[in-house]
Amino acid sequence: MTICFPLAFKCGWVMSFVRVNSGEVEIGQPVPWALYDDRKQLLLARGVIVETENQKRALMERGLFRKVQVSETRLNTDSGDKPADNLSAFDDIKLDIGDTMQLQAQGDAAQSRYYVKLIGYLKGKSVIVTTPTQDGKVLLMREGQGFVVRMFSGKSVYAFGTTIYKVANVPFPHLHLSYPAQVRGLVVRRGARARVNLICAVTGADGRSHAASLVDLSTGGAMLTAKTPVGVRDDRISIKFRVVVSEVEEYLTIPAVLRSVHAAAAPEGETPHVNHGVQFDDLPHAQHVVLSAFVYRILFEESAEG
Repeated sequence: MTICFPLAFKCGWVMSFVRVNSGEVEIGQPVPWALYDDRKQLLLARGVIVETENQKRALMERGLFRKVQVSETRLNTDSGDKPADNLSAFDDIKLDIGDTMQLQAQGDAAQSRYYVKLIGYLKGKSVIVTTPTQDGKVLLMREGQGFVVRMFSGKSVYAFGTTIYKVANVPFPHLHLSYPAQVRGLVVRRGARARVNLICAVTGADGRSHAASLVDLSTGGAMLTAKTPVGVRDDRISIKFRVVVSEVEEYLTIPAVLRSVHAAAAPEGETPHVNHGVQFDDLPHAQHVVLSAFVYRILFEESAEG
């Protein structure tokens, strides 16, 4: 079974130990990492050659581990301040079966990212997720491969380091990930804005329609741009736009109040535009749920860029 436990937190990185599988140690080849036993005692320095099958078997019986370094989650907020973070037990997060999780591969230059669904978990054993797919095809995953896992729950984004403990294909493709000793959570501040580029239709207080674009979005308001003003400060307007949540298209029509209207400087040769700061007003509950899910998903994407 793969074991993963924190070693240190420093300079935005999390250091963990992960179990080394038998297939990762080759006879007659230098080991690519320093290897440790289950007490975190150094057994072999990096580059040492495992010369015989008996030597390899003896090492594996003791339990063989290596260090991995994974980046902590970062969130962008409109205030520019760092969000509050905390450590939690995985089972305290209260995830739901079917929740989306992001796997960011460690150790490759591209640091590939995949999206999977939570199938279940057993405390202290493993976290079970669907196998990533691309263009409808199941991707090849290997045991021992390291990842940073990110997911949203409530108003926090969570992250932890893990490795693939078991690749399974029956009765359908799925992965067992090593169970995290701790999970780092970062609270999404109220009003945190997601960077977007959404075409929207605005109905002004005078009933006229305007074409505009949303350039940032929160659960309480937004910034929209248009070629001409859609109204004046304190006007009540309506904004209609499309979002995609869990692969389902949703059309939102949100009542709002204009809080600021000002012309934005445009580079030479480009069409000037007008920025409008809007505050959402009396948003129906059903639409608020959809909007929150969409905004948190975008923040989730942004956190992976940190």
